[in-house]
Amino acid sequence: MIVLIPVSMFSVNFSVARGRPYSRLERRVLEEIGARADVTPHQGATLTSLCDTFQVHERLMVEAVVTLVGAGWVAVTSGREAAFVLTDEGQQACSSGKEPASVVVAPAAPCTLVFDRTAGQLARRGEVLTVPKQEARLDLNPSTPVRILRAALDESQIQKLLPRNSGEWVRSIGRPRLVTFRRYLPVRVDLADRAITGLPRGWHQALSNEILAVAHTRQEESEEARVSLPAPRATARTESLPAAVPASTTAPSRRPTPLSIPGRKLPAAVSASPRPGTSFPWLDEADPGVNGSDGPTDQSTVATLFSEVSGEEAHQLLINEALATATRHVLIASPTVSVERLSKLGEAVQAAVTQGVRVDLLYGDTEDGTTPKRVVDLVHRIGYHAAERLGRDLLKPARQPTGSGAGLLIFDGRNGALEAVIGDYAWTGTPGDRPARSVHVSGTEFMAQVARAAAGLWTWSDDPDSADRWRRVADLCQDDTAVSDARGDDVEDQVLAELIVDDEHARIPREGDAGALRIGGSRRHENGPAAGIRGISAVIRRQEGRGTP
Repeated sequence: MIVLIPVSMFSVNFSVARGRPYSRLERRVLEEIGARADVTPHQGATLTSLCDTFQVHERLMVEAVVTLVGAGWVAVTSGREAAFVLTDEGQQACSSGKEPASVVVAPAAPCTLVFDRTAGQLARRGEVLTVPKQEARLDLNPSTPVRILRAALDESQIQKLLPRNSGEWVRSIGRPRLVTFRRYLPVRVDLADRAITGLPRGWHQALSNEILAVAHTRQEESEEARVSLPAPRATARTESLPAAVPASTTAPSRRPTPLSIPGRKLPAAVSASPRPGTSFPWLDEADPGVNGSDGPTDQSTVATLFSEVSGEEAHQLLINEALATATRHVLIASPTVSVERLSKLGEAVQAAVTQGVRVDLLYGDTEDGTTPKRVVDLVHRIGYHAAERLGRDLLKPARQPTGSGAGLLIFDGRNGALEAVIGDYAWTGTPGDRPARSVHVSGTEFMAQVARAAAGLWTWSDDPDSADRWRRVADLCQDDTAVSDARGDDVEDQVLAELIVDDEHARIPREGDAGALRIGGSRRHENGPAAGIRGISAVIRRQEGRGTP
């Protein structure tokens, strides 16, 4: 039996980058330009003075300076001889000791992704063989229901599927463009063996039960229709010239057609005869995948595991520490929000904003007695008391719920590196009946994914400017990853971490993996624009030989 899965197609434009850490000469030149500015603020360093200082050929010095200028860390001033001075970013690099990266960004070939409209699964087009609606023959083949109606995706859902070569990373992702929603993925179902052929790898967990249920229902309908058919009536033969047979009368050797039975119409799969285009030969050649036999593709990245956090007190200590020590960013995404609970956090948030820290507040839903307007009014008061008019720019509340069940905290620690706490804790809402659990992690490559997930939350909250800001944070994390990889840095407390976003939760087995730790928060929506699963989780695995996390 053939079962159809309705799918959409999205075209994604994106760019990839390659990077390397700056050489020791480039680093020293940056420091020398900064030192010259302290001694002679109005002159700066020149090409001649830099060559004399380092005793290198002029060509090497030109390459080093051009690299620094291209990175935006050094500016050129006009005069009798061009002089070089540090930009604000260059001064920050010198004071922080941060290793810069020389990055080359180039557009990649557009990628087409297939989106399943029943369970929200994604795959590259080359992994999914689909057919247009007119070839799918919905009159013959049953289809799984359309539950997810989305005309757009965000990069947190697609970032792991975009192809790139070794040594490259995804630098920026354009807004996915809907190409079509009138295509179907045909799969062959064997109910006796509960086998499904033609389903992409990683989709079985999310879709197998749905497909088998549809196939079973169609089989029952077909059996009921056959049982209810009356026995064919024999037609007497004579040796004389045969009489004309009415058009509605069936031949004695054939089963009655639906039109010959008053008031009875068979399912199309039973009554219609096959026509060209109703067969899918590639399914005959594929190996059937038995339900549950194909696990999701591992898309883990290296991360640092600090600790597992459990209980109200431990979470409160962590968020207060984050607000007290952060220097640039804090993002708080809570499954729910209440004005009373948010007010208790107001003093710590106000202190962070006073120090110039940008704080983002998002929530999946409001609790009883709380409205989005009350949340915005309270946050604006906190921001104004912290930094007057500047406070509204630094303290950003979501103006509408995200619909996500994520409990997410992002902040930059004392060493300037981004860290995340991922779980189900209601940072700004009423604690649940059971103890909340989260995992505290870091790592530049993993945090780039988390930052894009934060951009996705702001997209759902209809704030494109804040979404763009977190996209830029993700770009910086990727640049830091390039530097770290090129230097061969070791990661302490190293684990393999996979970020699970929104409908990706459907492909993770509920019983879990004995060697993995899965922590996060999600919420299922049955209808509306957010239909499907909305949430963020992390799956943590120790590398081989390191034990269970």
